[in-house]
Amino acid sequence: MSYKILDIKTTKDSRIRGFHLDTPILDSSNSGYKIHLSGWILANEAGIKQLEITSNRDNASYSIHYCTLSVERPDVAGHFRDDTINPLCGFSTSMMTLGLPQNADLSIIAITHDDQTFPVANLKLERTPTRTEFQAKLQPIIITTIGRTGSTWLMQLLAKHPTIVVSDQHPYETFALEYWLHLVSQQLLSPQQGLSLVDQQRFNRDFLSNETRHTWFNERYYSQVMSFCQAAVENYYFSIAEEQEVDTPQFFAEKIPYFSGEGSTTWRQLSSAVRELYPESKEIVLVRDFRDMVLSALHFGAKGKSSNEIEKEKLTAYQNVSKEVAEFSAYYKQNHNNTYLLHYEDLLLNTTSTLRSLFTSLSLPCSDKILGMVTQDTHKVPESHRQHITSQSVEKSVARWKRELAPQQQSEYTNIFKSNLRLFGYDI
Repeated sequence: MSYKILDIKTTKDSRIRGFHLDTPILDSSNSGYKIHLSGWILANEAGIKQLEITSNRDNASYSIHYCTLSVERPDVAGHFRDDTINPLCGFSTSMMTLGLPQNADLSIIAITHDDQTFPVANLKLERTPTRTEFQAKLQPIIITTIGRTGSTWLMQLLAKHPTIVVSDQHPYETFALEYWLHLVSQQLLSPQQGLSLVDQQRFNRDFLSNETRHTWFNERYYSQVMSFCQAAVENYYFSIAEEQEVDTPQFFAEKIPYFSGEGSTTWRQLSSAVRELYPESKEIVLVRDFRDMVLSALHFGAKGKSSNEIEKEKLTAYQNVSKEVAEFSAYYKQNHNNTYLLHYEDLLLNTTSTLRSLFTSLSLPCSDKILGMVTQDTHKVPESHRQHITSQSVEKSVARWKRELAPQQQSEYTNIFKSNLRLFGYDI
């Protein structure tokens, strides 16, 4: 068994005219690696824009998947005896189980065209972790973060450690692990994508025509492809280690921004998937006071604008990032026992002692010699990086919200992030 559906509950809501989940069904089990969600939904007033799937635990939820209503369901109009119903009210999507908790609690959330959200169903399932035969020689160090938190600088510091492989060119990061996991997951989710109609028929004949072949494709092939993914990632980082003359590589570091912008290919449970494939991996959650983070992002994206223009954009900037911060916080709450929390402010103001604590916690070598190598020219900004910074000095990048926000703004914007700031130990 790869997973089994233990419970399905639908939610009654006056805003919902009708909802039905065709798949999965209660008590069904599957030896595969993906969950197929299909059905239909109608709203009473504002139409449904998309569905959001969240992972829930410890009173926290974060998004892991989205799908649109792209399937025509003429049977729904017949069911309601209403010819005015738009037949494009069905959904059909698949999502990887890799990275989900072994006892997963998932919610399906409807998002209307006027951005109202409400739950329509809850699923509980149990699953077995993915295991491959690949024997890793390099272990990942994952940096999970949001933008404007000093992650580029952290990667630059890690690149100086003699056992960590990081690209030593600005912005000191590569996304090999993210790339291959995404590539493989998309191929596994939609193995017939890009094939002609004839080749799709041949695919079904060759791989899915009977139970034995279907089982091979769902179980053995899945493990083999994941092993290929791990081998490709490791070989890539070994090539970087050779290029940079890293003699004793033990780890590679990769940054996985929690949100990389609209259209980003990053799937939300990617960091959890890495921990599942690499049980000995390390994860750093890098955080910065959200009030400073937004100001930094605002000034970075508003270069060339007047101070009045920037001032007008402040409230919108803080409001727009609130959901992202809430989901990032929920991710940390669910995974804090398996991560190292690193504050931007500590790294900036107490670099050596903070790195010593970080390396010790992650069981990395941290002799005085290594710390000296890593922290040499700590705050020297390379020419290539100058366009990336928005503060005149190290000290002015910390608690800038106290200097740049009026008292009323300080109170208002603090309230937006109040629980999130408290979670990460910031002064409110």
